[in-house]
Amino acid sequence: MILNRKINITIAMALGIFLVMLDTTIMNIALPAIQKGIEVDYNQLSWALNIYTIIFATCTIPLSKFGDIFGKNKTYIVGLILFGLGSLFSGFATTFIYLIIGRIFSSLGASILLPLGNAIGLSTWDIRNRFKIVAILGLTQGGAAAIGPTLGGITTDLFGWHWIFLMNIPIVLIGIFLSGISLNFNNDIKLKEKIDWVGSLISMLSLFFLTLGLIKLKD
Repeated sequence: MILNRKINITIAMALGIFLVMLDTTIMNIALPAIQKGIEVDYNQLSWALNIYTIIFATCTIPLSKFGDIFGKNKTYIVGLILFGLGSLFSGFATTFIYLIIGRIFSSLGASILLPLGNAIGLSTWDIRNRFKIVAILGLTQGGAAAIGPTLGGITTDLFGWHWIFLMNIPIVLIGIFLSGISLNFNNDIKLKEKIDWVGSLISMLSLFFLTLGLIKLKD
């Protein structure tokens, strides 16, 4: 029973991490189809990619801190919900602004899922087994990013570009279900800390301008 619970938690964490990394690359090859679908300039559309990267990089540290204050398990569920909402907005987008709104929601969810997914996954197992979990979650990260362009191309060709986002929804629901039946929300560890708003703002602005600068340099 305990082993099954640990396995379910690991799968739930891996699914969240998979979604985060998949969405960093799955849009790339679908950009021409999206551009045609919502009739937007290519340079403008590239910000649907950039906004995900910028917010993800900017908000990971402050949003993961919410897990310490409000409980990692509950916060992880919030991350899944945000990511799912973002995928819905993006999947049903008919205009550029709706696509951007969707990507913002997804990136906020991603900022929670990646750090907390790793933290919860590792803390579920004893020290002897943690190296295996590190390997599993690490392979999930790398594998998701690697297959993103291929999966995005196949999905776009077969079903249309909307489905590169809508395909996330079943994975989100499975993640929520497994988390709901496996995570202990009653004993969710909360640290008696206050949010350092000034420090968080400085960190976010620093990472924002650093990420933006790197994107501009690449362009």
